[in-house]
Amino acid sequence: MRRFLKIFCFTLLGLLTMGWLGLWLGQDYLVGLFVRGLNQYLCVPVHASRLEVSALDQFPRLSVTLHDVTVQGSVPTDTVRLARARRLYCAFDAWDLVSGHYRIREVTLTDARVHIRRNQQDVGNYHIICPDTAAVQPDDAPFKLALEGIRLERVAVVYEDAGRRQYIALHTPAAQAQVAIIGPLVEVAATGEALVRTVRLGSDDYFQQKLLQLRAAVRIDRQQQQLTIQPSEIGVGPARYSLAGSIGYRGAPQLNVRCEAAGADVQAVLALLPPRLTRSLAGYRSRGQVYFGGTVQGEWSDKQNPAVQVQFGCRQASFFHPKYRQAVEQVSLKGTFSNGAARNGRTAVLALQNIQGQLAGRAFSGQLRLENFINPQLALTARADVDLRRAVQFFPVAAVQSAQGEAQLALQLNGPLQAIRGRPTARQVSGQLTFRGVTLRLRDFRQPFTGLAGRLELRGADVAFSSIAGRLGNSDFQARGTLHNVTGWAASARQPLRVEAAVTSELLDFNQLLYVYQPVKGSAAKPGQPAPGGLHVPATLALSVQTQARQVRFRRLRGRQLRGTMRLQNQVFSSPGLTLLAAGGRISVRGMVDARRTELLKASTIASCQQLPLDSLFYVFENFGQQFITARHLRGRLTATAESDTYFDAHLSPLTERLEAEVHATIQDGQLLDFEPLQRLSLVANRATLRHLRFAELRNILYVQSRTVYIPQMDIRSNVRAASLIRVTGTHTFDQQIDYHVQIPLLPGLLSRVAARADGPGLRLAIQGSEDQFTVRYETGPGRTATAPAPAAPPSSTTPGTATPAAPPVSRPAARPSFEVKKPVKQPAQPQTGEYFEF
Repeated sequence: MRRFLKIFCFTLLGLLTMGWLGLWLGQDYLVGLFVRGLNQYLCVPVHASRLEVSALDQFPRLSVTLHDVTVQGSVPTDTVRLARARRLYCAFDAWDLVSGHYRIREVTLTDARVHIRRNQQDVGNYHIICPDTAAVQPDDAPFKLALEGIRLERVAVVYEDAGRRQYIALHTPAAQAQVAIIGPLVEVAATGEALVRTVRLGSDDYFQQKLLQLRAAVRIDRQQQQLTIQPSEIGVGPARYSLAGSIGYRGAPQLNVRCEAAGADVQAVLALLPPRLTRSLAGYRSRGQVYFGGTVQGEWSDKQNPAVQVQFGCRQASFFHPKYRQAVEQVSLKGTFSNGAARNGRTAVLALQNIQGQLAGRAFSGQLRLENFINPQLALTARADVDLRRAVQFFPVAAVQSAQGEAQLALQLNGPLQAIRGRPTARQVSGQLTFRGVTLRLRDFRQPFTGLAGRLELRGADVAFSSIAGRLGNSDFQARGTLHNVTGWAASARQPLRVEAAVTSELLDFNQLLYVYQPVKGSAAKPGQPAPGGLHVPATLALSVQTQARQVRFRRLRGRQLRGTMRLQNQVFSSPGLTLLAAGGRISVRGMVDARRTELLKASTIASCQQLPLDSLFYVFENFGQQFITARHLRGRLTATAESDTYFDAHLSPLTERLEAEVHATIQDGQLLDFEPLQRLSLVANRATLRHLRFAELRNILYVQSRTVYIPQMDIRSNVRAASLIRVTGTHTFDQQIDYHVQIPLLPGLLSRVAARADGPGLRLAIQGSEDQFTVRYETGPGRTATAPAPAAPPSSTTPGTATPAAPPVSRPAARPSFEVKKPVKQPAQPQTGEYFEF
C-alpha cells in the first residue's frame, strides 16, 4: 500500500510538473491566441500592462490574467474610459487546453470602475461587442467566447445620460452573472448585492445609499435594440419589488414596464423618494400592510413622457416615530396616481380615498384629490378628534414647544391651491375648530397660554371667533372678533394678518405682557435661547382691539376699569383714547408708540388726569426717580394734562436725555409736609407751621427737556400769614441738582392788600445744591434772569449718520430783576454718531 501511494504521488507530481512546464513553454502561444480571439469580439481597443497565464488565480480552471486594464469607449471623441480595472481574469477549462479549442467560460473583474455614458446626441459609449461576432466564429474555431458566468468584485458602476439629466452610481461588493451570447442576443441572469449611491433624475436623488438585493434576468437584442426584463426581484430592506417588461432603445426609449411591491413599509417606500419630499417624514416607521404597484408605458424623451399609472394604499397599518413614542393606528386608505391623457404635470391626478385611522384612540377621516401639478387644484375633506399633546408629539411643529387639551376639527378645501393660499372665498375654504382645556407653550412666548376654550370658524381667508377665553401668564382674556387673511399669512411670512377684536379681562399684568413676545433670532441669541428683551412687534401684524379690563398691574400701578381702543399698523401702536382709574383718580391717555426699531422706541402721548391725589401719584410712579420731593411730602388733588415725547431703549428703559414734555398742572387743597428746605425758613414762621404748609389752588406749566425740569414762576398763597404769598421759580435736573429761587414779600400782614404785591419789596432766597446737600441763602443785589439753554435750530435737511448743526448765537435781552424761568424752546432729539432715526 505504501508503495502504491508513493507511485501515485510521484506520478501526480510528475503530471503537475509537466503541466506547469507545458504552460510555461506554451504561455506566449496562449496569450497570442487569446489576444487575437478577443480582438475579433471587441470593437474597441483594450490595454493592459501585462498578460499572463495562471493555473492558480481561477483554480481549478486555467486563466489568462490581464493587469491594469483600460477599455476605451465606443465613442472615438470621448476622453473618459469605459472601464478601468486592476485585474481581469478570463478562465477556460483544462480540457479545452487538451482539445485545442479554447473557450472562455468565465470572466472575473476586480477593483474596477465602469463609466457608462450617453452624450447630448444620445450616443452611448458601451457598444464594444461586434454585432457580427457569431457569423465569423464557427463552432470549431480555436478561440471562442462561451461565457457561463461573470463575477464582479468591488466594482463601481456609473451611468450618466447628459441629454435626459440622469445619473446613477452604484457599487457591487460581490455579484455574479450568467451570460449567454447567441448572435445578436445577449442573455444575462444576475444575483448579488449592489450598494446604490444615488439615482439622480433631474435635480432629485432617489435610492440614496441603499443596499439592494438583486435577482434579475434580462435579454438584450442588439439588432432590434430591445431590452426585455424577465420577471425579476429587487429587495430594499424588508420590501421586495417585482419588475418585468421591456425597453426599446432604438431612438427615444419606449417603455412597457410594470412593478409591484410586497412586504413594504413606510420607510421602504420613502427610500424610493428624494430627500426634499421625505425630510420631514424620514424618522417615521410603519407596521401592517403597505402596498403599491404600477405601470409605465410609452415614449420617454424630451418631447414626450410615458403614461404612468400607480395604485397604492394600506390596510390596518400603524405609523409611529421611535423618538416620540406615538402612533397613528388602524390606518386604511386607497390611493391612485396618473399623469393623465397629456402625460404631464397639467393632467396629473393624485387621489386618496377612504382615509381612516386613530391617534391616541381618537378617530380621523378624510379624502383628498389633487389635480394639475402645475397649477394645482385641491379638494380636501377632513374630520378629526384630536388630543393635542399626542398630536404634537407625533408630528412636531417648530413654533410649538408643548400642547395639551382637546380639539375637534372639520375642514373643507376646494379650489385652486394658489387661491387657497392667497385670498380664498368662503366656498373654497370653510371649517370649524372647537377646543377646550388647552395649554399651549409657544417658542417665541415667555408665558404659556392656559385654559384656552372657544370656537373658530374658517370663512375663506378669514377666521371668526365668537368667544375665546383663556389666560396668558397672569393675565386672563375673553375675546370675540375676526382674523383677516389667515390663509395668506400662514402660507407666507410676508403676508399681513389683520385682527379686529373686542377683549375683556379681569386682570392685565403688563409686567409680563410687555415682555411676553421674545422671538428667537439666530444672530442675536444662542440656539434655543430667546432674543434679548425689548418690545418685538411682527411687521405683518395689524390690530384694532377694543379693550376693557377690571384690573391693571404694572410695577406699583394698580389700576381699575381700563377702557379704550388700541390699534397697530406698520409696527406703530396708537390709541384715540384709553381711560383708567388709578392712584385715586382718573387717567386718560392718547397717542402713539413707534416700535419699528426695538433698540429705539418712541412714545408720543397726551395724558390727562382729574382729581388725582398727589401722594398716590408720586408713590405709583416711584417719586419720578428723585428723592427731593416724595409721596410723604405731598397732599392735594392734581388735575393735569401732559404732552410728551419719550424714547426707550431695547430693554424698555427710558432715554431721559431725549425726553421732552409740557405739563399743564392745577393743584387744589395742596399741602407740603415736613419739607426740609422750608424748615430753614424759620425767620418767616415757626417750624410747626412750616412743617404743615397748606396752599390754595396752584396753577403752572412745567417743561422737561435735556434732563431738566423747568418751573416757570408761580405764586403760592399759603396758610402762613408772614408768607401768605410766595413766588417760586427754578430748575430741577434728573441728576437731582436743584436751583430754586423763592421771593417772599416783606411784612405782608402790615401792608395793605394792594401794597403787599409779589413784585413789591421782598426777601429773596436761593435753594441750590443736590437733594442730599443743599444750601439756603439770601440773594442780594439786582435779580438775575434764569433762562433755558439756547435752542438748536430745527434741521432743514438731515443726512443719515450726521447730527443737526447748532443754531447761531441768539441775542439775549437785558437782565431784569426777576427769577422767572422761561419756557424752553423744543429741540428735536439728536441722533448719536453713526445713527439715524426718523418718525
